[in-house]
Amino acid sequence: MKKIIFLMLLLPALALALEVDEKLTVRIVKTSESKKTVMLNRGTEDGLVEGDHAKFIVTAGIVARGVVVRVSPTRSVWSIYRLVNADFITNDSVMSIKITPAVKMTKDESQALVQEDIPTQVSGDPAKLGIPLADGAMDLANSTDAQVSADDLKAIEGNDIPSSIVEKNTEIYGFINISGLTANTKTDTGDQNYSNSQSFHHIGIGGEYYPRKEREWYSKFSLIGEVALMRENSQAYSGVSVENDLTEFAVGTNWHPTTLPSVANELIPYFHASFNVGTVKSAYKKGTNTSSPEEMDANGATSGFSIGGGYKFYTFKGFGMRFLFDYYMRQEKYKEDILFNVHNKKVSGPRFMMALAYRF
Repeated sequence: MKKIIFLMLLLPALALALEVDEKLTVRIVKTSESKKTVMLNRGTEDGLVEGDHAKFIVTAGIVARGVVVRVSPTRSVWSIYRLVNADFITNDSVMSIKITPAVKMTKDESQALVQEDIPTQVSGDPAKLGIPLADGAMDLANSTDAQVSADDLKAIEGNDIPSSIVEKNTEIYGFINISGLTANTKTDTGDQNYSNSQSFHHIGIGGEYYPRKEREWYSKFSLIGEVALMRENSQAYSGVSVENDLTEFAVGTNWHPTTLPSVANELIPYFHASFNVGTVKSAYKKGTNTSSPEEMDANGATSGFSIGGGYKFYTFKGFGMRFLFDYYMRQEKYKEDILFNVHNKKVSGPRFMMALAYRF
């Protein structure tokens, strides 16, 4: 158990983007006519995140500087803000990028770092341009004939964004189930009359943390934490009432086996496992059963687990919802306030849960 907790605490520290001065070999998938926007064959799986700045480098030197404006698991769209040698910014060109600190930009051309270059050619064979190929750069069987996906084409034209929200790797979600009923019981003779709440509420809030490096083995796992408040009031036909108040804390993990959890506008299946602990108070009030004490209270502690699966769905803005069908078990241990008896109670069975979420 200690090893599992240590691993769960260690995962967020491992989920880091590329560091400054790290290099990555890339291929230009597509360029805009102005050369101011390019799409690369590298994305979040390689550690790139929105807002990364980099130098574009060939054997001849630096040819451009840019910043990531859109990113998906296997593609990234860059805005070129310094164009040193436009001849090298062509479809299927292979080069290196070097992550750099953010550059303060200015619209005053007299203060620009370099003068922008005008290309003398609009296309070219990377090999003929003297650009060495590297492992992983030509990631398609025939790069000159390769087709870019519709989403990536729209992204480079500025009409859409890639189907990933990996940069929004922190999530909060909430669920609520409330009923505010009342119950009234009376005998036909009218000498016994009992009124009580017949209500239930289950209110909870949770958080989830996702890794950003989606090429790593742990990218399909996320860490979760929840706190829930539950109250159940009920009344039997004889007027006997029972009230249970529960506060529960849970920690666990979600596993996304087939679809990365950063995908937007698509259902994401996941498996869920968590452990929970909490406190509970149970109160009893008698009805027509006069042989029982007037009232009895008991306080206790709880422990249990939840295991199941479901689906998530997110929009590009980070809003989403989730559905969970799980098997839930809770063990309650009480000590009565009056009689000092110890009671063990087990609550278990299937549940269906739905929650609204927001990722940022």
